[in-house]
Amino acid sequence: MPKLIDPIERKQLIAQATWKIMLEQGRESASVRKIAKEAGLSLGAMRYYFSTQEELMLYAEALVYERLTDAAASIFQEELPPLEKIINVLLTFLPTDSELETEAKVRLIFKVHAPHKQAAYIEQQDGALQAIKNIMSNLILLNMLKKDLNVPYETDRLIYLLDGMVLDAMVRPDQTSRERQQKMVIYHLNSICKEDINL
Repeated sequence: MPKLIDPIERKQLIAQATWKIMLEQGRESASVRKIAKEAGLSLGAMRYYFSTQEELMLYAEALVYERLTDAAASIFQEELPPLEKIINVLLTFLPTDSELETEAKVRLIFKVHAPHKQAAYIEQQDGALQAIKNIMSNLILLNMLKKDLNVPYETDRLIYLLDGMVLDAMVRPDQTSRERQQKMVIYHLNSICKEDINL
């Protein structure tokens, strides 16, 4: 009896093949033909799961955000001190020694590529941005932020820091380490929090 193939699992494998090509050869090189070859499928089989390249790319992008969002939500549910949770969430979106290293890098590629394909960047879909908004809300609720802080600016500054660190890890992997990223995250949090964080 032939093995049944889970269509959701197969679509995820195709998305992962897409991410691999994007990271190795660039977003523009992620053709349906190359993706099918990487996924070990014929073009006909690819069309069974995705009728167009645009449909495939939309799925691959949504899956990146979904995985990162789920990881952040899972960390927020852990029994940890609030600041430790916040640091762990931020580190989830950074690509060094992370289970979601590929997703962290591909998220930035999709974000950067949106203007080139005349597509709007959808803030509500970006798991990193939503996690940072949650982090800032938590810091406010815990009364941990410095007085008179411009919260919208600090929210933007934190996403800029995160995106910059992802980009740096992609272009200078030999200069990037998890320890350095953690120190940078803590340094930034210390600039906006009332009390210094020492982990």
